[in-house]
Amino acid sequence: MLFIYGALPVGGIETFFVRMAKERKKLGLQTSILLLSKPESSNAELLSEMRQYAQVFFSVDLFLIPPFFSQRFPLLSPVKKQVLRELFKRVDQIHVFDGMHALLGHRLSKLVDKSLPITIGFYHYIKYIWGGDRVAHFEKMNRKFVFYYLPQDALMMFSEEIRRLYTKNKKMNFDKAQIFRLGVVDKKQVDLSGVRNTPLKMVAIGRLVEFKTYNFYMLDVLNLLREKGLLVRFDIYGDGPLKNQIQEKIDKLNLNDLINLKGTLEYSKFDQVVSQYDLFIGSGTAIIQAASLGVPSIVGVENVIQPKTYGYFSDVHQYEYNLKGLDLSLISVEKMIEDYSSMNESERFNLNQAHLDSIEAFTNEACQKSMDTLKNIKMPTQPFKFNRWVYELSRIMDRVNMKLNKKHAFTRRHEDFKKNEN
Repeated sequence: MLFIYGALPVGGIETFFVRMAKERKKLGLQTSILLLSKPESSNAELLSEMRQYAQVFFSVDLFLIPPFFSQRFPLLSPVKKQVLRELFKRVDQIHVFDGMHALLGHRLSKLVDKSLPITIGFYHYIKYIWGGDRVAHFEKMNRKFVFYYLPQDALMMFSEEIRRLYTKNKKMNFDKAQIFRLGVVDKKQVDLSGVRNTPLKMVAIGRLVEFKTYNFYMLDVLNLLREKGLLVRFDIYGDGPLKNQIQEKIDKLNLNDLINLKGTLEYSKFDQVVSQYDLFIGSGTAIIQAASLGVPSIVGVENVIQPKTYGYFSDVHQYEYNLKGLDLSLISVEKMIEDYSSMNESERFNLNQAHLDSIEAFTNEACQKSMDTLKNIKMPTQPFKFNRWVYELSRIMDRVNMKLNKKHAFTRRHEDFKKNEN
């Protein structure tokens, strides 16, 4: 298997790729990853771990021209054909997250005269629907390749809710798309306890980005709980473009004694750190990792502005739990924390156990088995035709447009999604 991606910072998709490479190595399967970046753009620890399980290639390894160009325009960059041939001797499937990376995988496989299945993960549910028809030419080509060229069974949607969302949005039948849960955890022994900290300790882990709205509304929640006499210490691990805005709001609410921005958490320390907390709030893969430790985890529904949630992960793990707009009732995060604080030790133990029981479908072993079967997908015999120069010119023009136009569809993609509030 070959993964094609940008870089490996600490994030849900990136750690998933590492986990799949690790699981594949245990089974004697070979994995490679092509990163269109410089090594220093990746988290050093995560990159080091990936090197243990997979062959890691960067732009400089594969392309003939300097990384400055090949990292940005891999579709136009000439390749080192001998390196490519050696790489593809070990590849039976190409897996990507992005439409441009899918087109690159298609180009590389054609250069070595192979017809390798290209699978694409719908890791964020609005990835291929933001902007509707208001997208640039290159993005239209991405979506044309994904939805009209790739076999439908090469689309990995990870839940029925995502399939329904795309069926409604694209007005297409996706019955043949792959539906299986994302591999996040290995099975492990966990010692549970119903004892809690005083004051209560909560944690969130993830990139500080716009759609993870819980990082903002939790500040208001903790302020209200403080006024009621319930003190909750809240640590936020992660980095991102909204870090300064979050810190400004912490300062404004005078919550520096209760809330700390802790920076990026080393991937290897996740279990050790998170197991010390009473409650977790978040989304994506981090909430599954927290639940696997028996830590009660409140679902941070992405793009929901009000401090409301579907509940604990253990109650909604069978759904696309962080997807806004599910046919589930939203409840107050503030009340959930209040109710948790008043539970007795036995009730807390049962809640911990419920979370531990809920992660069975999210094991790396089950996901790897499902992914490995996709190597048998048959690709179309005819090539996907598009003008690479026009495509890249469109990307350049769109970047300029994005800098000048504050209402650009990509810039507003989360804002537009938030408007469809429950």
